[in-house]
Amino acid sequence: MLDLGALYDDHLATLGRGYRELLATHQLDAIVLAAGQPAPRSRFDDQAWPTVTTPAFAHWLPLPEPDAFVIVDGSASPRLIRVDTGDYWESAPRAESEVFWDRFTVITVRDLAAAVAALPRGRVAMIGERVPDVDGVALNPPAVVAAAEALRTRKTAYEVACLAEATARAVRGHRHVARLFAAREVSELGLHLAYLTASDQAEVDAPYQNIVARGAHAAVLHHTQYDRRAAASLIDDSLLVDAGARYLGYGADITRTWARGAGAGATLFAALVDEVDRLQQQLCREVRAGAEYEALHDRAHHLLAAALVELGIGKGDPAALVERGVTRALFPHGLGHSLGVQVHDVGMRLRPPRADNRFLRNTSTIAVDQVFTIEPGCYVIDALLAPLAADDRQPLLDWTAIAALRPFGGVRIEDNVVVTATGARNLTRDAWGAA
Repeated sequence: MLDLGALYDDHLATLGRGYRELLATHQLDAIVLAAGQPAPRSRFDDQAWPTVTTPAFAHWLPLPEPDAFVIVDGSASPRLIRVDTGDYWESAPRAESEVFWDRFTVITVRDLAAAVAALPRGRVAMIGERVPDVDGVALNPPAVVAAAEALRTRKTAYEVACLAEATARAVRGHRHVARLFAAREVSELGLHLAYLTASDQAEVDAPYQNIVARGAHAAVLHHTQYDRRAAASLIDDSLLVDAGARYLGYGADITRTWARGAGAGATLFAALVDEVDRLQQQLCREVRAGAEYEALHDRAHHLLAAALVELGIGKGDPAALVERGVTRALFPHGLGHSLGVQVHDVGMRLRPPRADNRFLRNTSTIAVDQVFTIEPGCYVIDALLAPLAADDRQPLLDWTAIAALRPFGGVRIEDNVVVTATGARNLTRDAWGAA
């Protein structure tokens, strides 16, 4: 049985050490982490979006409520200021776990003005957005924000446990929509809603809007404009689902692609799905501390080129498909990104990637306790393939095969992995095997 309380205590101890060093380095008396305030949906309306708490605040505690502040001043117990107005119009956001309450000195006030009055003064920095101005308090000083973000790049055991549970929830959703897709009559919207139910979350709780794409829609990397009618007449079809789940503020991010049908195009697409799945698992096995993540991204292109030639989609020397930019037209996005309290977490794009890898979100040297995604893909995106068809790269692809794949859009396979001393722990495959 997982002792979440003990893991959380160790997590707070790690954060405490990091923030004490941050206070000393920047000669601060205190750092205030503001949860933030609800953002209005429109200047012409009185409705607000649900509060998305500041990531630095969420790094300390999983309390999803606005107008709260964590005060870190190096003392043994951080302070938590929260507002309780006695509101009877709206239900208060509910924390999924109570593990954090007795680890903080909690100060409850009746309104935001009282909360601001209770904040420390002096050499104080505040991290947050949509927060009140406080005299003498520096808001989001870049060096302090960068140092706080750097502390999030290597996850504690508590954070890994939260990410593992979020991953397990997401896997339940993916398994369920795969079964529904096999029934052939569910719309993209229906699959989206079914995913939320199976993963036990409301849409507002999800770490990002689900990408649910059938057929050619899978060539749109972030397809969220769901069809509301089921294409029941399609025997040969594809489904790409990029969807996650959240636990105590930590978000999983998983993508799976399925093929259906026995026609020539469906058979070729199914083989492509299998190849991308195999090369994705190979990349996960090659994760090593000390290696460059961008080199792993480059390795993905070489593996994809070999797979394309093996399937007859690419022609000639696989190295030429990489060198001439063919694989980058078929696989235009980065291999992955950091995970944490943001699903595209920070601190691991410390330098720009090479120009040919411009969408890569992770350029770090891989280190133990990092958590990131591995998500290669291959798509038929006409706008990217048109230049290849129009120049001397045209012979490097079998355009009949490209035409056969076009109705299926594309494939992406994405897992969440934790870097260990000996390689990587694959949270997604672990959860899939246990489901």
